[in-house]
Amino acid sequence: MLKEKMEQLGIKLALEELGYDYEKIFGGLSPKQEEIYATYSWQKITCMKDGIRGHYVIHGIPSEELLKDHPWEEWFFQFDKPHHHVLFTEKQDCCDREIFIPEGDQEHPREICGRDWYYYEDESSLPYLAK
Repeated sequence: MLKEKMEQLGIKLALEELGYDYEKIFGGLSPKQEEIYATYSWQKITCMKDGIRGHYVIHGIPSEELLKDHPWEEWFFQFDKPHHHVLFTEKQDCCDREIFIPEGDQEHPREICGRDWYYYEDESSLPYLAK
C-alpha cells in the first residue's frame, strides 16, 4: 500500500537517487504504521540551498486531522550528509529547534506554510512512527 503509493508518486525512486535505501527506511513498518503513512501527502520539492543533493527534499505531511499527533517529516542530503527532520505543530520534549515557515514559501509544501514548527534532527532516517 505505502510502497505502491511511493512508487506511483516517484518518491521511492527520488529517495534512492539521493542515496537512501527505501527498504531500510520504510521496509520495517508495521501494517498500521504503513496505513498511516499511506494517508500522508508525499512530495518532492525543489530546494536550492547550498549543498542540497539533487536540489530537492522529500516531504511526508500528515492530513490536517492527524497533524496534532503526527509530525511532518523531511528527508534530504546536504553536504553529503543525510538529514531527517521531524517537525511538530506543538513543542515536544524531543524538539530542540524551532522554525517559522512563511506563507508562499517555495521550498516547502504549501500545507505546512504560515505556521511555527518545533523539530529535531533525527540521527536515523527511520520514520517517526517506526520508533
